Amino acid sequence: MPAYFSIDISIRKKDIYEGIYADFIDLLQVQGLKFAGGYREFMDETLEEIISWNEEKLLEDFSIGVDEHYSHDFRQVCFDYRSFSEVRMFILNVKEDDEFNFIIIIPEDELIQVKGGRFSYKPEIMADLKQLIVKIWDFESVAAIQTTLELSGETTSVNDLEKGALPMIVPFAVIPKRWMNDDLGEGISVTPIAGDGVLLEDIQ
Repeated sequence: MPAYFSIDISIRKKDIYEGIYADFIDLLQVQGLKFAGGYREFMDETLEEIISWNEEKLLEDFSIGVDEHYSHDFRQVCFDYRSFSEVRMFILNVKEDDEFNFIIIIPEDELIQVKGGRFSYKPEIMADLKQLIVKIWDFESVAAIQTTLELSGETTSVNDLEKGALPMIVPFAVIPKRWMNDDLGEGISVTPIAGDGVLLEDIQ
């Protein structure tokens, strides 16, 4: 299994509404992510079947048990997007938390390059992903967006972000302007965007 770049979208549970998953999928499809099927043995399920299953699970605040079979969990969705070999989205929910997450993953070796022993991102691909992230922020229920590589570490909870904790910015994040910490460190650009948000980007 490859290492993945992740776009982690946090939504507070108080902002769940009937139809939220369908609306989010619609947003992604407008941005060019075309539904390609389910994942694993659910690859032949229709988008409507996956939406219905996931909507019901979200509304009941489902969180899979430690010994429960993964087939009871939220369904993953596969997309065709750009020329990536794999783009998948899954839902992460812990019943005790105040938020759940839509997580989009892409093999990280398809968006990074090494030249002269130095690591960098492929600029054209990252420009498209940055645009996608800004469009996702337009989705009214989104509380924060963080991005990571496989070994970057865990994202920061919405509750901690609200208290001034730093988000994961590898290399992007979007948070409400009012949550921004003045101590972001060197090499982080800050761009105001719609919805009283700020796009944070590691430009080192």
